[in-house]
Amino acid sequence: MPLVILPVACLALVALATTLAVRPSRGAHRPDAGALAWLVPPVAALAALVALCALGLYVGEAGELVACCLAALLAAAAALARPRSLALLDDVAGRVGLKPRAGRAVVAVLALLLCTALGFLAIELPYNPAALQIAPNFALIQGLIILGALTLGLFLFQRHGAGLALGVVVCALIGVAQFFVKSFKASAILPNDLFVLGTAAAVSGSYVYSVDGAVLLGLSCALLACAACTVVAPPSAADSRALVRRTLANLACALAAFAALWAGVTVPDYFGQLGVGMEYWYTLDYYERQGFVTTFVAVAQDLPVDEPEGYSDESARELEAAYAATYDETLGATEARAAAAEQFAEEQPTVICVMNETFADLSSLEGASWGYAGPERYASVDDALMGGELAVSVIGGGTCNSEFEFLTGIPLAYVGDGKYPYSLYDLSDAPSVAEQLSALGYSTTAIHPNYATNWNRDRVYEMLGFDRFLTIDDFAGAEQFHSGVSDAETYDKVLELLEADDGPQFIFDVTMQNHSSYDQGNIGEVEQYAVDGLSDYDNDRLSEYLACIEESDRALAEFMAELEQLDRPVVLVFFGDHQPALSSIVADALYPDEDPSSLEHSLRTHETTYFVWANYDVAGSAQVSEELPTSPAYLAALMAEAIGAPLSDYQKALLVAREEMPCLSLVGAQGADGTWYELEDADALGAAYDDLASISYLEFASKLE
Repeated sequence: MPLVILPVACLALVALATTLAVRPSRGAHRPDAGALAWLVPPVAALAALVALCALGLYVGEAGELVACCLAALLAAAAALARPRSLALLDDVAGRVGLKPRAGRAVVAVLALLLCTALGFLAIELPYNPAALQIAPNFALIQGLIILGALTLGLFLFQRHGAGLALGVVVCALIGVAQFFVKSFKASAILPNDLFVLGTAAAVSGSYVYSVDGAVLLGLSCALLACAACTVVAPPSAADSRALVRRTLANLACALAAFAALWAGVTVPDYFGQLGVGMEYWYTLDYYERQGFVTTFVAVAQDLPVDEPEGYSDESARELEAAYAATYDETLGATEARAAAAEQFAEEQPTVICVMNETFADLSSLEGASWGYAGPERYASVDDALMGGELAVSVIGGGTCNSEFEFLTGIPLAYVGDGKYPYSLYDLSDAPSVAEQLSALGYSTTAIHPNYATNWNRDRVYEMLGFDRFLTIDDFAGAEQFHSGVSDAETYDKVLELLEADDGPQFIFDVTMQNHSSYDQGNIGEVEQYAVDGLSDYDNDRLSEYLACIEESDRALAEFMAELEQLDRPVVLVFFGDHQPALSSIVADALYPDEDPSSLEHSLRTHETTYFVWANYDVAGSAQVSEELPTSPAYLAALMAEAIGAPLSDYQKALLVAREEMPCLSLVGAQGADGTWYELEDADALGAAYDDLASISYLEFASKLE
């Protein structure tokens, strides 16, 4: 029997019951407008179930569907029986010696406690298989926060049950949202995600929004709360003066509840005092162990950029000057650097940077064992100035953070985990390679073939000194591939810009085609790969992702061939922003003996690749694709040094620090001998880590006040 029949039958039953209940013959027990309004949640829920089942978007078991339908029927029955239930409760209160007001208050308190528990479950059940195993101390924190929020809602709604019901519905929506983020990104919702809801909406169209039984259990909790809240209502006021007094008293109680709630989420240090933990490349694990609300609040408290211990602007300036002087005496004093600087001053080559969406070489994950050799054309480039592994801070998303590190040179290791600078901070005074080249007479153009508001790029690019920004509006009729405008189309746009302007340009191209999800099935037949331990579904997703990389590889080779034919000097920086979220699944299958939270395991999935290439002979460079592992924050400075461009004191400091720390990301820092350290163990790196912390704080965070 098709599952859709069940919610359809329940809808019909609700319609029949409502028709019978509103008959004039029902008299005093006939539901009024307020009671009928309580039908909205169960009817809406049943309609949603009909749509999910009819469209094949419900992938759970029949049992959870039955439970949700029963909860909806209970909520509908409670709505229709509301007048009789209120009268019955008043009668019971009178029999035990309580006045109607006191009886209604007792009911409200009991409903508040029940809704707190249901709100807790409505958040956790949809995404958290360990919802009932959350540690008691963290569960208590989360319960108290939900209790405070629901108390606020109760008094804001003048002690009517709608305030409680709305609060639990919001809890359920949070749980559903986290379910989808887990499904699509294998991560948790962080506070800064709230600043980029527009970006999330803009890229959401490529996902399939199927739900399982756990989501319906969360919805069931919200429906049960609605049923309980139908009998939460104050007695009628004796007169208008009493109504005014009661209204003011409720608002005063709401203010007190808000103050208590605000103190609860701001005064205690959740990490330091309450023992909440977090490793930001495994946020989901911590959310599941500690609870969504508890962990979310802890992360929100961690948003400000921490000032380095013992920091002062004066000492940081002295450090930066000392590092710059060291550069001038060492790395900057070579014949190769002098030759490149002289050539740059004469030729001023155009600089093109392509940050390719989700471009990575997954052959590093034991590719030989499952038949994958990596992007072959990319690997065959043997005349780059440099290239190699790129240690990035994000996986499966957070494109803007790799972008931020490249354009500003500010390592995210010093900004902090779980933060999106594009969304949180004013970057007007941040270092910027675009602004730097603009000061040398370069025109500066950013390209992203999607909405301008994604990651606030429309504002950020202006802050960082770009002259213009080409968006989806500039790609009307462009060829589409997988998740958007093809890489090839963006390269054609770059070539158009070069043809239209003979002067030196800096062009920053953020591509789109490889964006998740990888179960779209919209690119035709693809070569199939199979990793032992993965489901057929995940292997299909992996194969679709690798087909996207193959297309990117082909388009890049054609683009480079076009650049080689140009009669003008051009430098190309190419790098991937992050690996796909499914890399974590692949790594878990290929390295089953590794702790998924270990540094070694995390590094496997936080690595992409890059190169710096030129279509002309760069003075002082052998151009033999020197293997040079690095990180996005170093990359612009490395490029500028190699081609002879002038360097800021901050870039000089970066390059000197890089001699001791070749790679630096949120995952860890690499020492000069190749050993990786977690950031809390960075003291083993010597002075470079702490010195760069102060210098980068001077250049960025100190200017945010």
